[in-house]
Amino acid sequence: QKGGLDGARPRTWYPDNLRGRQFTQFISLGYHCFLMKKIKAVQARLRKKDPEKTKSLIKLEKQLENWLAQRSLAQILDWFDCIETTKVQTPMGSYRWSTESVARDRLFLKCLGVGTK
Repeated sequence: QKGGLDGARPRTWYPDNLRGRQFTQFISLGYHCFLMKKIKAVQARLRKKDPEKTKSLIKLEKQLENWLAQRSLAQILDWFDCIETTKVQTPMGSYRWSTESVARDRLFLKCLGVGTK
């Protein structure tokens, strides 16, 4: 797979290109480890029992925990890969981007420490 981080096949002809490729793989591996550590911390936080949580927050946290467990880092990044905010006006779009998924996404970003306005 071309996009892999394993470095098994460098696919370069020149040493300078190889060094550049290895450097970018090193940087991307650092980002990968950082993001996975943050996501694992979010998952650990979601599993904690707190008597002050409301019933709706517990339900939302459970949805987020299940969503994170079913997706890889690449799928999570693909989900949040957007250039601009758009309005969804089709029935299929409304089904996919429901109020529950938007609330789940906001909770995830809040747990990661990403400020939302």
